[in-house]
Amino acid sequence: MSWPRVALFSLSESSGAATFARALAARGTKILATSGTARRLADEGVTAAAVEDWTGMPELLGGRVKTLHPHVHAPILARREVADDLASLEQRGLEPIDLVVVTLYPFEARAAALPDGGFVEEIDIGGVALLRAAAKNHADVIVAHDPAQYPAVLEALEAGGPTHAERRALARAAFARTSRYDAAIAADLARRAGDDPPPAHMLALERVRGLRYGENPHQAGALYAGAGRAESLEAWQEGKELSYNNLLDLHAAVSLVWRFTEPACVIVKHGEPCGVAVATTVASAYEQALASDSRSAYGGIVAFNRPLDAETTEPLAGQFVECVAAPSLGAGVEERLRSKRNLRVVRLAAADVASPEPWQLRAVGPWWLAQRDRGEPAPPWRTVTRRAATAEETRALRFAWEVAAAARSNAVAVARDGQLLGLGSGQTSRVTAVEIALLKAREAGHDPRGAVLASDGFFPFSDNIDVAAGAGITALVQPGGSVRDAEVVAACDRHGVAMLFTDRREFRH
Repeated sequence: MSWPRVALFSLSESSGAATFARALAARGTKILATSGTARRLADEGVTAAAVEDWTGMPELLGGRVKTLHPHVHAPILARREVADDLASLEQRGLEPIDLVVVTLYPFEARAAALPDGGFVEEIDIGGVALLRAAAKNHADVIVAHDPAQYPAVLEALEAGGPTHAERRALARAAFARTSRYDAAIAADLARRAGDDPPPAHMLALERVRGLRYGENPHQAGALYAGAGRAESLEAWQEGKELSYNNLLDLHAAVSLVWRFTEPACVIVKHGEPCGVAVATTVASAYEQALASDSRSAYGGIVAFNRPLDAETTEPLAGQFVECVAAPSLGAGVEERLRSKRNLRVVRLAAADVASPEPWQLRAVGPWWLAQRDRGEPAPPWRTVTRRAATAEETRALRFAWEVAAAARSNAVAVARDGQLLGLGSGQTSRVTAVEIALLKAREAGHDPRGAVLASDGFFPFSDNIDVAAGAGITALVQPGGSVRDAEVVAACDRHGVAMLFTDRREFRH
């Protein structure tokens, strides 16, 4: 039988349900519904039999118990090919329920704002049991948990009934939904308990899109988002499909560019910033960021923290760029960028790339590392040398610190006037990171004399100071905390260099 004999509706979200139920009823399907759902369907002209009439048992406990009854679950779980199962239904005057449509209480949306005495009422029990029962018996029962599924279910019924693969896909989606739901409840309970870290960390993900491949062509790849947040990542223009590596670089570029309050541009290559600048206009910021290291910027990812305007688009369109990210596109920009057929252009701001989860997770073989920011305010910077940094040097140091904090440790950033001159990152030796940052600056045509330097970790030896001062660096900022801090400070005083301690390390391994 292609059309269900009985369809059970139990809905928190009822959009599209009346149209769905009406189409089923027109083909002879009996509509069965919980009381609230039946009333909403009746308001739209669809007649539904009440579950309490079906079971002979009224709702109990103020509606906490509605569908938890053998006369509901037996017609769902009965195996249509097992004669004894069908005989059991017949003895009790029950018909098989061939379609189950449930949308769960919106726990994820409401619970966090409710006090302990109220959030438990947002935990759906009967709906989850219905979805699991229907999904278990998917060989005989169609299950839908999302209004977006209704058109496809109707189309399959019109074509003679869902195939086994289609039924299994719906069952898989239902189990994924209940899994996400339980994960949200467990996470909320852990938050309320104040466990830090929690004894169990629940995380449910939904696939947003497939990717051509992972980091390399021989690896499969996909993009996922947290349950309930799996909005598709839409590019305004996607000449080539966004890749695994593009997305890593976009996250790095957008995360860094929004650290700055002034108009800023960040260019990222292989996960590392190679061009960073702030200026009075977006166009100037792009020009200076490109000048940071124009050779490395070739084929990079470019991000802005202001709308992309036509003035900036002209020089940008003349460069080979993989992706561009900006919060919005100004007048005339779209027409100019359309000529770059392979370019990806994505509207992204800080909130779009920020993690909604307080805990950051990282897979390490069979284990997972977890960390979160405790929310402690950053300590004020303090001068530790005889000479204090000038106001101009301090502004440059704060800019350089943001870059170093976003790069891979060991990281050292050399900067001047809101422009990155050179970056040494991912090094096993901090003095090597200093040397590479200076090398990169000189290779790009920058004179490091009069520039400043930021280090994401403390200087373990004074040789770092000797190399930096020898290149003309006039001020440095670092976390401090080395057993040789006094030696390092003395080296700065000897060279007449100003140094500040942040008293906070910013490693990114």
